[in-house]
Amino acid sequence: MSDSLTKLSTELESLIDKTWNLYVTVTDFQAQSQPRVDQVLNEIIGLLKDVDQMKDQFQDVHIPGQLLNYVDDLKNPQMFTRDCLQRTLERNEEINGKNETLAKFADTLAVELSSQFPTQMAQYRLWKTKQSSIDQ
Repeated sequence: MSDSLTKLSTELESLIDKTWNLYVTVTDFQAQSQPRVDQVLNEIIGLLKDVDQMKDQFQDVHIPGQLLNYVDDLKNPQMFTRDCLQRTLERNEEINGKNETLAKFADTLAVELSSQFPTQMAQYRLWKTKQSSIDQ
């Protein structure tokens, strides 16, 4: 896969280079430039065929639609990775906060239940101790 990616990268760089050459030639077009335009167009067609032939090697590659939106919006694709990591960290902090709140609630509930139902809570703790020793 690594060799395929390297080859694809090289082909795409060549395609970009040839497209730029075509742009420069067409921008300052003169009649004597026609053979050069034809040559570059044929080279671009060849590169596109090469890229098309490589497509089967990348069937298992999934590119998130959001990443394509970043590229369409002329943003750096690495910003997508940074933003995903940032969202993940924020969500992780949110979930950790909820977990801490639930743990505090469980402790408070256990204290209150122990004060209201001491016998039942003693039985519950005994049962819980037995269950944890069985699980280990």
